[in-house]
Order: sequence, then C-alpha cells, then structure tokens
Amino acid sequence: MRNALLSITLFILTMICVYFLNSSVLSLCDNIEMQAEDIELKITSGQMEEAYNGSLQLLNCINEKNILTSLYLSHQEFDNLLNESVRLSTYLVHNDETEAHTSLHLVKHNTEHIKKLQMSSLENIF
Repeated sequence: MRNALLSITLFILTMICVYFLNSSVLSLCDNIEMQAEDIELKITSGQMEEAYNGSLQLLNCINEKNILTSLYLSHQEFDNLLNESVRLSTYLVHNDETEAHTSLHLVKHNTEHIKKLQMSSLENIF
C-alpha cells in the first residue's frame, strides 16, 4: 500500500512539473514571437537602432530563461534559437537589412517549431 501511494504521489508531482515547464516554454515562445514582430516592423520602417535595441531585449529574454528551458527542451532546439538571435543582433549592428530579415524569420521558425513540439498530440507521443 505504501509503495502504491508513493508511486501515485511521484506521478502527480511529475505531471505538475511537466505542466509548469510546458506552460513556461509556451509563454517564452509567445513572448519571442511578439518581440520578433516588433523588430520586423522596425526593420521595415528603417529604424535600425530601435530594431537593434529590440534584438538585445530578445537576446536577454532568451538568456534569462536559459536554465529553465534547457532542462526541459532539447539543447539543439534552444541553441538554434539562441544562435539566430545573436546573429540577428550582429546583422542589425552592421545595418544588413536582408540578413537581418532572414535571421528574424529563422528565429520565428525555430519558435514555431518549439511550440509545435510542446503541443500535446499523437504525433508527439509516438
């Protein structure tokens, strides 16, 4: 009886942790998408300095959640997102609008891919 209660307790704690981490990752992805849209609007309007400041905020946002998300996500997925955000800020420093758009779309794509992996579906389970 004691083993059964311990197993049930551990299962419930695991499910609570998974729910918390999953919602944290999805919240981070939503935040990244909003910041990326804002940066894209600034790039298209020619405000490269404001876009650069936005890219630094995006990079800081990703770095702040580094410990929590790296425990839960695949390191490859998170590293791709981090590397592209660094490239984005580098391209914006050098006023390379075309490469900045490319890097920004890769950040968006990686974010969508992470969200797709975190959604509960039969494809993700099997």
